[in-house]
Amino acid sequence: MGFSMEIVAARADELADAVPDVFAETDTTLGFEDATSVSRGSELCVTKSGDWVIVIDVWHRLSGFTPYLVEASASTDLYLVRIGGDPAVFHYRDGCLQMAAEGSHACMELAAVDYDDGEVLGQELLLKYTGVSFADDDLWSAEFTVFALD
Repeated sequence: MGFSMEIVAARADELADAVPDVFAETDTTLGFEDATSVSRGSELCVTKSGDWVIVIDVWHRLSGFTPYLVEASASTDLYLVRIGGDPAVFHYRDGCLQMAAEGSHACMELAAVDYDDGEVLGQELLLKYTGVSFADDDLWSAEFTVFALD
């Protein structure tokens, strides 16, 4: 089964700094496979990788929540990468949209690859812009904290 999710990567010190205010941290932690499962439903799963706070949303809501993207990037860089059938990447800095690419063709140009696979494109774009990788310990062995709707 392939991945289908949105991942936000924001340079932040605390997990909650990269999560929309309507979510509250829980005591539940999960591994990568559970954090990316559609069974997560309305929850977000969050971890820290280097300087980046990584937020996983399997319901693809974050790209449509512009006030959150503006606020979470108010004094930092934020990348949102959609992984799956309709890949996309957005870059916000200092509360302003810097770059956006939606669809396989636009993402293929940015990722400098010649294959149309939304899952691979999303992973390549996340790595290109943040250095965070699916292929090593960045995400596969990370412990994710669950944030639930408050």
